[in-house]
Amino acid sequence: MSRTAPAQASTTAPASTTATARWHQVPLRWRAVMVVAAGAIVVEFAISFAGGVYGAPSRSIIGPASSLDSSGSGTAAFAQLLTDRKHPVRQLTVPVSTTTLPVPGTLFVLDPQGELTSDLATLHRYLAAGGRVVLAGRPATATLRALLGAGPLPVWQATTTRSWRPGAPEPETYGVRTVVSDTLGAWQTATSDETVANASRPVRILLGGSRGALALLVLVGRGRLVLLATGAPLDNAHLADADNAALALDLAGPDSAPAIFDEYDHGLGRPGSGIAGLPGHWQVALLLALVAVLVWMLSAARRLGPPLPAERELVPPRIAHVDAVASLLASGSAARLVAGADPLRQAARERLVHVLRAPRDSTDADLVAAASTLLLPPDVVASVLGEPRSEADLIALGRAYATLAEKGR
Repeated sequence: MSRTAPAQASTTAPASTTATARWHQVPLRWRAVMVVAAGAIVVEFAISFAGGVYGAPSRSIIGPASSLDSSGSGTAAFAQLLTDRKHPVRQLTVPVSTTTLPVPGTLFVLDPQGELTSDLATLHRYLAAGGRVVLAGRPATATLRALLGAGPLPVWQATTTRSWRPGAPEPETYGVRTVVSDTLGAWQTATSDETVANASRPVRILLGGSRGALALLVLVGRGRLVLLATGAPLDNAHLADADNAALALDLAGPDSAPAIFDEYDHGLGRPGSGIAGLPGHWQVALLLALVAVLVWMLSAARRLGPPLPAERELVPPRIAHVDAVASLLASGSAARLVAGADPLRQAARERLVHVLRAPRDSTDADLVAAASTLLLPPDVVASVLGEPRSEADLIALGRAYATLAEKGR
């Protein structure tokens, strides 16, 4: 029997196994950071993509008082009311300075999220031509100065007043008796008179109370500027309260007068920063790439146990096992060597008796004599009948057993 070990099959680790092994070499905390970061970016892309496919962004994106927002702080109900009353309604998604505003008509700039610096000259020209602008919220001092001119300016401040009544009769408050608002903000003017002295133009109180004014009217050229301390009376949650709906219709002007809602200053149509500023097809491509990376990370993560070995473990050759056992036995005492080899000696003697067709109670001399007549190699008989005293003797005994097993078939 040859001691040459069978050839080991050469295998190459699959690419997925190699990638998995590399992934597990990354520290656990960094793997967690990578998974969380990739998940957050995927969620951000999903929200942006869903907003672009299924409709207008949510209130958290476009801000309060938007005519595209149907939540309590939006003004979608106001826009629908104007549509039902035959007012042409348009949502402006470009800067006011880049579009043509209809005269007569009303431009609603309700609680804008950004500064109106670039649009102030356009608003002033629109007012001078005879348009109406309803500016709700708390504008910057520079905005008020550009629209009202020189002189004292009204000051926005918090107040506890919730109910407001009209001052002198004006078209903007026709049929209005009481307006309510739960947003506690009001205009404070230099005097409490219905007409406030101003070096450039008069400021009239449209809706006043005991602690200021909810709405002011400023005449600019042939136009009318309405300053609302808050857009709350026009939002979805309060439009049906008291005479708020009547105020909303009066601000829009006569039937068929166009109504334009400035949605650009709520963030709609503005180029975003970072990922939001990329073109749509780039966003989709990056989203797909991130999803692919996330799927790879999940597939490479440990699930039911350690990663598979790079190579298949083969059964070790039998001769190597025999050599190892022989070396172990040979390293001990002679008695241990004889005792360890005894089962193999007994099996080899039984094989020898079977091959020689000798009686089971034959002596060693009988077996030697019978082997000589069958031309059996003397070293095979000697290895079976002698006591092993070294590693070489054990190996010879194993070879003799293999030879007898082959002849006994």
